[in-house]
Parts: sequence; C-alpha cells; structure tokens
Amino acid sequence: MIKKSFGLNSGSIILLFYLTICGFVFNAHDSFAAISTDSYCQLTIQLMQQESSNIQTLIPLANQYKDDPTTLAQKEEIKRAQFEQSNTALYAQFGTTANEYMFYMGKHSSEVNEYLKNNPDLKNQIDSLSAQISNLVSQYESLKEPKIKK
Repeated sequence: MIKKSFGLNSGSIILLFYLTICGFVFNAHDSFAAISTDSYCQLTIQLMQQESSNIQTLIPLANQYKDDPTTLAQKEEIKRAQFEQSNTALYAQFGTTANEYMFYMGKHSSEVNEYLKNNPDLKNQIDSLSAQISNLVSQYESLKEPKIKK
C-alpha cells in the first residue's frame, strides 16, 4: 500500500520504517512526554517486535489473496487498523504518543546514542530486529508483486 501510494521500492520502505522507528526526525517538538532514554529504547524494541509480528501476520494474507488484490487490500486495511490500535496502546503504556515518540530522537539524539553505546545489547537487539523486519518486508512485498502470466 505504501509502495503504491508513494512509488517506493521495498528498500525505501524499510529505510522509512527504520528512520521512523529510530526517531531520526531532527525537528524539535515542544510537548514531549516525560519519557526516559531507557524507556524510549525499550519502546523502540517493543514497537519493532510488534512490527515484525504484524508483517508475519500479513504474509499469509498476501499468499492467500495473491490473485485477488481487491480482497487483499481490504484484509490489509482491517489488519492495519488493528495494528494501529496496538501501537497506540503500546505508546500509552509508556506515557507517550506516536508523535511525541517520533520527535523524541530529534531532541534527545545525543542521549539516545550515548545510551545505546553504553548498552550494546540493546543496540544489537535493535539492529537484529531491523534486519528481521527488512527481510520480512522484502518477503511480503515480493508476494504482493503482480506476477506476469506467460
């Protein structure tokens, strides 16, 4: 859906996802939630785990409805609405919102980078989840590509 709307390839989608998740939005925002750097990193990991699970949920749909793009789009919309609700609940558990989360890195990038430098296990977990998501997105997108019939 993102791919069609914006003409992006799966590599671009992965990059956009990673930039969003990691919060590389260098825009200041005045109404940040009182979230600690540790909480921000834990939230990032949980969001990435959730995204991985979400994509794993979409892959069977893409397989099942690969010959029926209209039904697939409808099923994806339903799932994406559920995913959005789950994300909103996760942000709330950490006392923040999606917007505040996205702008956090811009305001606190040095603290986050230092924290991850001092906690390589968390950085490795984020990097591993990023690679996993990248692979899943590639798999998902390849299932959705129209097949040329011979």
